[in-house]
Amino acid sequence: MRRPFQLKTKIMKKSIPYLTAVAASVLIVVPAGRAQDRPGVVYVMRPVPFYVSGQVGGELMEDLTIKNAGGIKNNVDPGFRASVSIGADLSDYVAAEFETGVLGNQLDTSSGQPISAIADRAYLYQVPLLANVIFKAPLRNGITPYIGGGAGGMASTLYLKRGDDWSGDTDFTFAYQAMAGIKVALNRNMEIGVGYKFLATPDHTWFPNDSRFVRSGQMFTHSILATFTWNF
Repeated sequence: MRRPFQLKTKIMKKSIPYLTAVAASVLIVVPAGRAQDRPGVVYVMRPVPFYVSGQVGGELMEDLTIKNAGGIKNNVDPGFRASVSIGADLSDYVAAEFETGVLGNQLDTSSGQPISAIADRAYLYQVPLLANVIFKAPLRNGITPYIGGGAGGMASTLYLKRGDDWSGDTDFTFAYQAMAGIKVALNRNMEIGVGYKFLATPDHTWFPNDSRFVRSGQMFTHSILATFTWNF
C-alpha cells in the first residue's frame, strides 16, 4: 500500500507539465496593455503603443532683429501654429516622437520698421522637423502632466510683396524646442489637453544675392496649443 505522501508527490510530478502549459496559455491569451489599464498585473512582454497627436493654437514670435539694417528690431504680429506628431510610448513615463507642422506670422511693414524698406507686405512661414522626447507623470484619474524637448531642422520661408511683385526664399537651419502641458484621457484611445511650446532657431539669411537681402538674428516663438491624441 502506497503512503499518502508518496501518492501526492507522484500526482504533483505528473501535474507540473500540465500546469506549465496552462500558465503559458494564459500569458498568450490575455491581451497585453498599458500598466495603468490593469493595476497590479505584470506582463511578460509589453508591446510599444504608438500614437498620433495633432496640435493647433496661437503663437507669439519675439521681435525679429534685422542684422543687415543695423540690428534694428522688426515687430512681428501674432500668428498661428499647427503641428502633427507621430510617436511611441517607450514606457508609461517616456515617449519618443517625430513632429512637423507649420507656423505663420506677418511681419510689421509700417513706417519705421526695417522690412518696410524692401517690402509692402512680409510673411514668414516655418516648417519644423523635430525629434522629441517626452517625460510623463500619469496619475490615477487619467490626467497626465508632461514635459519634454526636441531638436532637428527648420525650413523658414520669407515672402515679400513689393507693388504687384511677390517673391520668396527659404532658409534651412537648426532648431530646438522645449514643451510642457497636461493631457486628460477620455477613454483608452483618446486624450485631449493643452500645452506650451518654446521654439528657437539661430540666425537666418534670405535673398543672399539680391537687393532684398535679409539677415536676421535668432528667432524665438512661444505657442499655446490645444491637443488631441489617438493611442493605438
